[in-house]
Amino acid sequence: MKFNTPLYYCTECKTILASLDKLLFVEEESSKGFCSESCIEDFYIPLIRHFETLEFELRNRLGISKELENEQIIQHMSDKELVDEVLSSPSEIWKNCNELDEDIFTYIKHFPDYSGIVICKVYNAEASFVFLSTLTRSRQFLAEIRVGEKINLNDLSGDSSELNELEKEFSEEDFIFMQLLENKKSVLLAELLEKRKEDDISFEDFSLYEACFSETIENPDEVFENKDYEGDLLFIYIKSYIKDNENYFYIISCLKRKENDESNEVNVFPILAFPTNDLDLYSGFRIGKKIAGHINN
Repeated sequence: MKFNTPLYYCTECKTILASLDKLLFVEEESSKGFCSESCIEDFYIPLIRHFETLEFELRNRLGISKELENEQIIQHMSDKELVDEVLSSPSEIWKNCNELDEDIFTYIKHFPDYSGIVICKVYNAEASFVFLSTLTRSRQFLAEIRVGEKINLNDLSGDSSELNELEKEFSEEDFIFMQLLENKKSVLLAELLEKRKEDDISFEDFSLYEACFSETIENPDEVFENKDYEGDLLFIYIKSYIKDNENYFYIISCLKRKENDESNEVNVFPILAFPTNDLDLYSGFRIGKKIAGHINN
């Protein structure tokens, strides 16, 4: 393999693969590719644990922690049978998207005496990896499971021409750039873990600050332009907040994409976004050239 050969590798074990078609994908428009199903499982195990914990805490809060011990609700249906039933003919589908355009889908099927729930990733209009499958009779449980945007089931019965067009637009160049984004995110996250203090805002609470993302991008207090160790141009958006007697900063690191056209337009894509109340960490991101003006995101 030569240095100028495109590099493809497994997101989990980093095994080098000869070509793009050797990678397995579970997410739409994502550079996360895997060499095997076992690597897919290893990569997503923390998210499986995350959703299991959420279910456990929700059931305890609603007082239905022993609901699944009832034989009548289980009806001897295996996990695989439940997943197949819910995914093949759902009554509802919900799409929850974060600020990085990463989607997680919730499929719900209503049976005569209970509802089945499957939370999963979707690839090529089909469920590709399941994080959680469960049953419930609780309306309150269903109400909290329904998050994001409800998908019109009639749209799923149409032809796949729109999907095919999206696949054509997602070129190999796009894949390589998204893979670069993933690499940058891993590096920045490692640096954040090393530098942040124990009394800073906890990772578990980051989701409480997601509303700051759009405001920081659209109306930042400061924007810095800086080249990283690999020579790629990064933009750092920073905005300070005072809410409910809490002072903190929201910081977004973005990567400039090198366009081939002759336009002077600058396009940047978010890599990592997080809140912090640490002045030292905030100062560490105020590096490079301070710039002004509009940047397309």
